[in-house]
Amino acid sequence: TVYAIIFSVSMVGTFLRSQWIVQAGPRCSQVLFSEMMERVQHAPMHYFETTPLGRILNRFTYDMETVDITLTEAMSMLLTSVGWMSAGIAVQIAILPWQILSIFFIFYVYWSLVLHSRKSAVDLQRLDAVSRSPVQAKLSECIEGAPTIRAFHRSHYFARTFRDTLDENTTAMMNFMAAQRWLAVRIQLVGATGVFTSVCIVVSFNEQLRLPAGLAAMLIIWSSNMTISLGFMVQAISESEAAITSVERLSAMATIPQERTPIVGTTPDPGWPTSGALTFHNVTMRYREGLPLALTGLSFSLRSGQRCGIVGRTGAGKSSIALALFRLVEIEPTGSITLDNTDLATLSLSDLRGRANGLCIIPQDPILFAGTLRDCLDPFGEKEDAEVYEALRAVRIGNAGERNMVE
Repeated sequence: TVYAIIFSVSMVGTFLRSQWIVQAGPRCSQVLFSEMMERVQHAPMHYFETTPLGRILNRFTYDMETVDITLTEAMSMLLTSVGWMSAGIAVQIAILPWQILSIFFIFYVYWSLVLHSRKSAVDLQRLDAVSRSPVQAKLSECIEGAPTIRAFHRSHYFARTFRDTLDENTTAMMNFMAAQRWLAVRIQLVGATGVFTSVCIVVSFNEQLRLPAGLAAMLIIWSSNMTISLGFMVQAISESEAAITSVERLSAMATIPQERTPIVGTTPDPGWPTSGALTFHNVTMRYREGLPLALTGLSFSLRSGQRCGIVGRTGAGKSSIALALFRLVEIEPTGSITLDNTDLATLSLSDLRGRANGLCIIPQDPILFAGTLRDCLDPFGEKEDAEVYEALRAVRIGNAGERNMVE
């Protein structure tokens, strides 16, 4: 009966622990990733101009991997060690009640070590994670600027700066690992001391205690197991607390500023815009707070069907007009941009851009996304094959009549 109860409790505990790890861990990661992706996709342009690309990539790669794997494994080890440790304490007290004094002493020493270690462990883990962002940023910069770097014969310079950045990350990582080893060595020493104490008590006072050989052996075995479990628990607490810094950084992504959208917006007709009459009235725009104005009191009108070319020196505001038109950068409230007598500031961003018959732009720098050519030409799958072929013929790209051109 006793073994049946122990077996049943063990099965229930293992099942609950496995369900928590298998379901709660991935669900937490999914929620964090979805929220972070949503915030980044709707962040204004100045966020990407002021935030290094390596930092964003680090959040989506290293920090997500830490939450998905490292934190889940550490929490699993923590639950397992707590179960084993609780069982070990119960068995030892049942065999030898005086063993509770040794257990209290071991707990006190272990907890003192944890409190001393956590003063630096979290910050060292944070330094390790933060120092990874410059590595990814440097790598992406070198790959994208490889032609320019070679043209100016600066390959050795950039290779040296990349190695320096990599050394900084390695230094932070080694300091964190050294702190973990420092704690592990002391935990093992304290654990060995606890086992040695149990053995000394059994050997020295067995005549007074009158413990059978089987119970004495069980006391020593469970003393050793509890020490091992307590070591795993302390290590799991330290690793979990260090991995929580990734959750902290992922949660901070929820504070990313978002593109402005009207609280009560105007819903345009499905066919809007119909004529394409465009009016800029006293448009003033700056890219972000604290920067000088890029557009100052700009006013002009374009009739339906009229073509307009904007000419100016670098920095005159040519690109700024397009950014203001698509609301990639918001204008000051003193001005307005109207299209077919509809103020663009009153529309939601989904109605202004990214929908059929909406505003479209041909970017200055062409981009081919992963996938087929057809996916790049018609990413939303709204056009027929004949229309895709016609677009290819219009720009004279190969034999547009062949299906393998778009598949």
